[in-house]
Amino acid sequence: MRKPGSSGPATLRSLRSAAIQLLAERSYEGMNLRLLASKLRLQAGSLYNYIESKQQLLFWLMKDSTEKLLREFDSSIAGISDPTQQMLRFIAFHTGYHITNRKEASVLLTEMRSLTPPNYRAIKQLQRLYTDKVQEIVERGAESGEFAVEDSRIATFVLLQMLTSVARWYTPRGRLSVDELVGVYSALAFAMLGAKRPAGVPQRINGASALPLNGFHHDGPITHSVDLGSHLLQISVAPHPNGKRTVNGAAEQKNLPPDRRVSPLG
Repeated sequence: MRKPGSSGPATLRSLRSAAIQLLAERSYEGMNLRLLASKLRLQAGSLYNYIESKQQLLFWLMKDSTEKLLREFDSSIAGISDPTQQMLRFIAFHTGYHITNRKEASVLLTEMRSLTPPNYRAIKQLQRLYTDKVQEIVERGAESGEFAVEDSRIATFVLLQMLTSVARWYTPRGRLSVDELVGVYSALAFAMLGAKRPAGVPQRINGASALPLNGFHHDGPITHSVDLGSHLLQISVAPHPNGKRTVNGAAEQKNLPPDRRVSPLG
């Protein structure tokens, strides 16, 4: 049986794109390989030359995506030793990655629940490697006195939750550019880490409070739910009373059921 994507980059891209689209439209329970074959204009039987099962497809998508995230993380901070500069690079990379790949990121994070127990453990192990890399930056910053956090693991979980959730609500039609949004998130992240705001990170953008409201209309606080294993930690960030609102965004996070909300890596 062939490994998914073994027939070349073109097949890999087509298979990934079609699978993500079906998962977004129908969820894991609602899609099947016959629908995938139809979308790729293949005979249903021929798809089994590439994919053994729907579960193998989901596992491959998650494994490939997480391994790519790990590789690009290492590349983004290569040659940088200062924790503050590493954190700035990480925030820009992680936010940009989840904006560029927002449909894939949102779908795959949501469908973690659909993995079999062995596959779930394998993906969680990869995600923990990523979480550990981010935590190392936080700890090095705390040791050098650049950051002030009481619990580096919880700080890392909250940071990843905040940045990763951009995949859920971001829209290109919102009022902030990607660079502006990265600036907003950088300001929030460094405030959370008890760190001095680095040069070039804005406190306010276009006269509005530095909150992630790009295309995201809400009347109450933004709540991030962080799964710590033994309990669920919820962090709320209240909007500034004078902050601008836009209505051309995705559905509100607070209206989503708990199992459809974005979970942090790790």
